Amino acid sequence: MTSKPIRNHWTVIIQDIFTSLKNLFIFFILMFSIRKAAVYIGMGILIIGSVIKAIKKWKDTEFYIEENLLVYKTGILRSTKQEIPFNKIDTIDVGKSLVDRIFNICTVKINTGNVTEKETEFNMKLKYSLAEELREIILSSKTGNESDLDLLDKKDEKNLEKVISIKEIVIYAVTKGKLAWAIGGFFAVMNLADDFEKFAKTSIIKSLEETISMNSIVFENRTKVLFMIIGVLILVYIIINLLSIIFEIVKFYGFTIKVKNDNFSISYGLINKKEYSIPIEKIHGLKYKQGLLQQWLGIYTLETVTIGYGDEKNEKAILYPIANNKFKEEFLDKMLPEMIFSNKVEKPPKSSIKRFMLMRILIPLIILIPLYFIIEGIPSEFKLVVIAVIVLLSAIAGYLNYKNTSLGVTDKIIVTSAGGFTKTTNYIRQSSIQSIEKIQNPLQRKAMICDYKLDIQSNNLADSVKVRHMEEELIDSLYENLIV
Repeated sequence: MTSKPIRNHWTVIIQDIFTSLKNLFIFFILMFSIRKAAVYIGMGILIIGSVIKAIKKWKDTEFYIEENLLVYKTGILRSTKQEIPFNKIDTIDVGKSLVDRIFNICTVKINTGNVTEKETEFNMKLKYSLAEELREIILSSKTGNESDLDLLDKKDEKNLEKVISIKEIVIYAVTKGKLAWAIGGFFAVMNLADDFEKFAKTSIIKSLEETISMNSIVFENRTKVLFMIIGVLILVYIIINLLSIIFEIVKFYGFTIKVKNDNFSISYGLINKKEYSIPIEKIHGLKYKQGLLQQWLGIYTLETVTIGYGDEKNEKAILYPIANNKFKEEFLDKMLPEMIFSNKVEKPPKSSIKRFMLMRILIPLIILIPLYFIIEGIPSEFKLVVIAVIVLLSAIAGYLNYKNTSLGVTDKIIVTSAGGFTKTTNYIRQSSIQSIEKIQNPLQRKAMICDYKLDIQSNNLADSVKVRHMEEELIDSLYENLIV
């Protein structure tokens, strides 16, 4: 790859034209109703203008490479030139949609540590072979600047690679939390029932009321109703799991993580292919996420805290979807030894249990008790059972949050964990901590406890970690180990 300017693939012109026309679609529909020659001429001018704009944007967007520097020029009326040093690049994102695969092209996004930028600093659509060449040049630039002694030491290093199996994807799909799936499934079933009622021109609820006596169900056939409800829940759970398995296989098919020349390379996807390259030194921290079932099985989803990966809609910065201690020992500890934590972690005092549980119980009660009296037509027993179940689950979540909360610190990393049914453990580099805040209300001050808030360098300026109801004397340990 030379210093000759390189432009987007020509398909970007068509894509931009369609985008412009899509934005004018409603306007065109309204104009067609007027049926005047001047209107049609105006619409033609808009279409031609969209074509000219797309071609000019394609012509004025280009990049080229100088020595260890990526130069990116954009702009239609006002030209913008960015010079991105290779050593400032955090992630290289190479994505291929189904249409991209037909033309053998891809979208290349490059992000640096400049989190004040709301959009990706570099965004181009290129031939895949050209994107691979660009990525190789950037990632190998650091190696090219190393001394002969450093390169000699690296000859004995093993390049690690891990490819996910279908079995692992199934385990991930089955054990991950599915609250969003359950809520979506509920509304889907309700919409389906509503559509059926309109089609059949009858009311399901009315039909049930005519054929079944609610009082006889409650008082005479409780066991039958209970087993019927359990059966429906099991069926819904099975369907949700099957859909989740299919969805995750399509998303994470062929998930591969490689380590070469101090860079993580991640690729996955059956339909939409995603590829990320992350220098190890740009990883600011790790997140171990565990649903309730994953906590019991000792497995977790491993995510990375970095800039550029996980900043797209509905995208998580996953380093490996389903990991365990064996993966950690054989793969992760070799590549990120600075993330190994062997010190003692501090837990909240036992007196804090009530603080973790009280608000989780009070809030549902404040909402549900008025609803108990407002909602009519449902037997009191059913309403009481619902309230009892919700309060019990809230209490369990509060207690689990107490059990899962911890805070540990060394001169290299800070480790925090929190969460009830979903536990998140963070391993954060000291150098990536932007600030530590101690938060304390009057009741906490009296009990000599407080909350700690740690702001982290990542995609989101507001990204932070909060650890609740810890002993306030821990602030001294945090400040002592904090890198200045």
